[in-house]
Amino acid sequence: MAAFVVAAFCAAAAAFALEVPPAPREYLTDFAGVIGRQQQTTIDARLEGLERQTGHQVIAALFPSLDGEALEDFTLRCAERWKVGRKGLDDGIIFFAFVRDRRMRLEVGYGLEEKVPDAMASRLLNDVVKPSFAAGDFGGGVLALAGALERIFRGEAPLQPPRGKRTSPGVPGVLVLIILFLLTRAMRGSRRGYRGGFGGWGGFSGGGFSGGGFSGGGGSFGGGGASGSW
Repeated sequence: MAAFVVAAFCAAAAAFALEVPPAPREYLTDFAGVIGRQQQTTIDARLEGLERQTGHQVIAALFPSLDGEALEDFTLRCAERWKVGRKGLDDGIIFFAFVRDRRMRLEVGYGLEEKVPDAMASRLLNDVVKPSFAAGDFGGGVLALAGALERIFRGEAPLQPPRGKRTSPGVPGVLVLIILFLLTRAMRGSRRGYRGGFGGWGGFSGGGFSGGGFSGGGGSFGGGGASGSW
């Protein structure tokens, strides 16, 4: 009798489990309907541009609610089905948000866990995405995350330093600035820095972009990443 009750409970739980949707066909899938179509096109273009630049697949999916599901269980089931990232390299990242629950998660593929370890994933959610989401700017939060990941993939610091009040550097500070200026001029021409910017993305423009859509490459996930709220 006890075994029958357990089996019945498991069957009922499976019947009411949040269904994993089919693999996305766009880089941004907004099931929650909180991002305007024009901004969706912009985000799609930037994420596709990021893949073309680096090879790493990054997608985002926004849902209305978890409907009582455990966050990490559902997002990992989605990641396993969607196969984001290249097969053998496992270099995919999926950003999930559940609007009514105010919960979010970053699932990181095996191949990017060194570049985006759990601690860094947590900082990205809290310091990059959360401020925009808390203000109701969901599209802005996804774009900010895309920009931070782009910097990580380029080997740069992902988080921009805070803008504080500027104070006078004083005489010693001025001397240091002059020396740095002279050194910079002496080194100019021997090396070139990155001339892109947040909006560069290899020449892609969100407004007029028309891409071929997203298709997973066979990547695998093992639970790396972080969860957060706003």
